[in-house]
Amino acid sequence: MTMPCDDAGTSKVQRFEVFTGAGQRRDWPPEVKAAIIAESYSKQETVCAVARRHGLSPSQLFTWRRQLRKQMEARGVALPVAPTMAPAFVPAVI
Repeated sequence: MTMPCDDAGTSKVQRFEVFTGAGQRRDWPPEVKAAIIAESYSKQETVCAVARRHGLSPSQLFTWRRQLRKQMEARGVALPVAPTMAPAFVPAVI
């Protein structure tokens, strides 16, 4: 009986990954961090696009935004909320 791992170390490499990230933690100056967060709140691009352009993961930028929101709420200041559009009907063409 052979096991799928019996050839461990004797078979050729079938996949090779190259990681091209920063490789270490980066310390963002508060001014740069604030500018990135402000840019993510503008409606010009998605949050993910802003994060990619600055070399961040989107989850990191969402975390920064959440932390800012909590800090502002603790001070009694609420960040502006985007107005929601009322649902509307679209005429159906038959």
